[in-house]
Amino acid sequence: MTLMIVLGYFLVLIAIGMVAYRRVRNSTDEFFVAGRSLGTFVNSWAFIASLASGGSVMASVGSALALGFPFAAALVAGAPVGFVVASVLVARPLRKLGKYTVPDFFNSRFNSPMMRVVVPVLVVIASSAYIVSQLKGSAIVAGHLLGWDYQTALWVAGVVFVLYVSIGGFLSVTWNDIFQGILLFSCMVGLGVAAFSAMGDFPTAWNATLEAYPALTGAADAHSVWSYVGAFLTWATAISVLPHVIMRVYSARNVRSARVSLNTAMLLYGVMMLIVAIVLVPAAATLLPNADITDPDAIFLTLADRVFGPLGQGVLAAAVLAAIMSTTAGLLMACNSAIGHDLYRGILRPQAGQKEVIRVTQAATWVVGILCILLAINPPEFLIVLYTAAVALLASAFFAPMVLGIWWRRTTAAGAGSGMIGGAVLFGIAFAMDLPTSSEVLIGLPASFLLTVAVSLVTSSGRDDDVRDAWLATQEADETDEEAATDAEPTR
Repeated sequence: MTLMIVLGYFLVLIAIGMVAYRRVRNSTDEFFVAGRSLGTFVNSWAFIASLASGGSVMASVGSALALGFPFAAALVAGAPVGFVVASVLVARPLRKLGKYTVPDFFNSRFNSPMMRVVVPVLVVIASSAYIVSQLKGSAIVAGHLLGWDYQTALWVAGVVFVLYVSIGGFLSVTWNDIFQGILLFSCMVGLGVAAFSAMGDFPTAWNATLEAYPALTGAADAHSVWSYVGAFLTWATAISVLPHVIMRVYSARNVRSARVSLNTAMLLYGVMMLIVAIVLVPAAATLLPNADITDPDAIFLTLADRVFGPLGQGVLAAAVLAAIMSTTAGLLMACNSAIGHDLYRGILRPQAGQKEVIRVTQAATWVVGILCILLAINPPEFLIVLYTAAVALLASAFFAPMVLGIWWRRTTAAGAGSGMIGGAVLFGIAFAMDLPTSSEVLIGLPASFLLTVAVSLVTSSGRDDDVRDAWLATQEADETDEEAATDAEPTR
């Protein structure tokens, strides 16, 4: 039963990609941002599907038991704050810019030859690390529920992901995300209800959980307070610069829709994480007394086995794979657009036509996908820590230059470039040192702000003024018409 449901789900994904291909094959606008036609309902579920990855859905229960509830809570609490930060600070200016990618913003705002190379390279590096963590999650799901060995599950799931992204681009990703987001949210609520019922006396279950796992409260083997602050700050800032999230901002049909979608996704994500924290963590401790916390990423699935029958397990497997697929697909789009749109057409062949760019982008999807599958054969132990480090690198490099570039007129190309490179390099150095888990962003992010401001103050030039004025013109054009647009417009 479980095998049939999951295989049927894979076939549906590929079929959707093939249908989408008929619309996107001749248009980069359709391939990269679904024609900028996505309404609030569609994008709200797509946002939640993109963010609610294998780490936040599957790994969070076991990670809370193994790493402590304060650390897990700091991670998941930062994301809803990050949605609000993105809605307030970046959604409007990025959507009004009307481009495709994070590098597009930096090119438009600063027109720096150095950034044309550095930004897409950082996007590919960080997104690839994030993809590796998601592929690990997909292999765990398939191996646990279908009985496949890890490498077989990894290759099957990975090839399916790459196939439907390369065929249908962002449009197929979005069509799948609507279904995946609704399925994921429904299954998380259903699992929460089933687990709550199976626990029996809820207060007693919580007390027993705290006795069995004192690390949950930070009473034993507690992390440094810097780990908690760093984990929260990572997600509070990273949402504004995550490439697969920003592409959804670009795809919204207007500014208002982009903002409302972000805030709706915040509420949906918050509900799911409350279910994890309040219900699923004590349920796992109560119903799985011999849970192996040395393999925390599998505890969620073991809990599902305990409270669901075969049909429920199959549907939940599809839901977890949906979470992983949605995030992975978005990240693959971030990587392939950085290579095809930003590097190939932006630098190597500015004269390339739309069909040529799409073909290069499709090839890049396969190259990045296969490389990530190979890297995922021997993945790190904690899925949630790996992908948090990947997004912390992006936050350290991009958040300060982006926010200051939008809101501080004196930000220069030299300042933004210094903040970007300095933040990334210092984060990398800190990550190589023996520092508290997830605390590296507390070095990279402040350094990026300081470098951006300090260098900008001493490097202003007429060229920077001209580029800034051109950027401001894009923000002021058609402002009245843009803000007057409503959700009554048809959505394709």
